[in-house]
Amino acid sequence: MRIEGKLTAYDKGFDEDTQSWGEYITRAGGSWAPRLGNTEPLRTELEHFVSSVATPGATPRTDGRSGLRVVSVLSRLQEALASGR
Repeated sequence: MRIEGKLTAYDKGFDEDTQSWGEYITRAGGSWAPRLGNTEPLRTELEHFVSSVATPGATPRTDGRSGLRVVSVLSRLQEALASGR
């Protein structure tokens, strides 16, 4: 709901210390906030859906195949977690 700074990306992570025996050191760099429009995300999503349905032959950004890939990955992840891999 904020006008500015809706999303902030932080440069944090681990870097390998080349001076040691494979140890890692933490990195805490700067941050930045990309410019994002003031449109409502649900409104944008619904407008795209309506446009895809109303336009013959239109390909939506995400379709059934995309959904199937997501479900497939989540299913494999769940199986791996259940088996302790």
